Amino acid sequence: FCRGYTHVKPDSVMGALLSGSKSNDYAKIVIDFDNVKPSSKELKIYNEVQKSLDKVPQIMKQIEDYKNCTTLCSQAMSKPSKETEEKAFNALLKSVKSVQAFYNFAKELTNVVPVLLNELSKPAEETKQTMQDQQALVKQFANILNFVLTFDQIRMLRPHLSNDFSYYRRYLPKFSSHPGIEVKADDASAMALFTARHCPMMVSLASATSAMLEENKHVINAMSAVANACLAMLKNKRFESMDTNKYVAKAMTGAVILFDHVAPSGVFYKSPVDIKGIIKFLKKADFDTVSLLATIRYSSKHFKDQSTPSSIVDLFDD
Repeated sequence: FCRGYTHVKPDSVMGALLSGSKSNDYAKIVIDFDNVKPSSKELKIYNEVQKSLDKVPQIMKQIEDYKNCTTLCSQAMSKPSKETEEKAFNALLKSVKSVQAFYNFAKELTNVVPVLLNELSKPAEETKQTMQDQQALVKQFANILNFVLTFDQIRMLRPHLSNDFSYYRRYLPKFSSHPGIEVKADDASAMALFTARHCPMMVSLASATSAMLEENKHVINAMSAVANACLAMLKNKRFESMDTNKYVAKAMTGAVILFDHVAPSGVFYKSPVDIKGIIKFLKKADFDTVSLLATIRYSSKHFKDQSTPSSIVDLFDD
């Protein structure tokens, strides 16, 4: 499970939770994800977010190409010598440079996302109109959610990443004068927690969103609205392209996970998100959704809570 930050007090957002409703009709909302352009009102925030999103291809390449240093580190540990240890440390420097890029980008997102979400987070009765009027910003939020889920899914397939970073910290004092060192001991301590998480990008995103919830309780409405609107668009077959359908399904799933990490009671128990409808859709979708269902089950925060209705748990076992 992805944990690593503190919830806000439940009563601070209770009003927002109660004001949302799964029965709201999202059928008329259509976000033109393929063609939407930012209006003059959206342009400043849109461009600010885009500056970060422009870095996504490079970040994705680095996580996809990540090569672990397990063999070299094992050799250095089992047969310690100047040669084996230097060889391992030089390899670790390259790996740590990638980790540093991941960590710095996560921090960048935590600065950008609150600005974006604050613009989309309005009282429940205004949420649907806000989404319709600011489609380009909704798309940027969907872009971020797609990235976060994709990155974290790949991170789970790189279990040696945290081990490599531990080796790096172990060898750092011995090679403290190495000219290639960019991540020093103080920075390494902060990055260690980030590397240890299975879904570091989602935890970072949730932490930033939880912090802004203290100032804008309506962020709950924005997250639930994105999830419910995406479900309505998918069910109503608004998109012809299979790629667009997959993109919207991933954004929907990302909104579900983020909501579950941020809302005090989570997404499964009395939430405004149509979680049953979302799970049922993903199970019957005409494209592969196995990873999305697994994400809801294993990357959420509250799925194993006693408060999660058995009717929802059973949906995964049918």
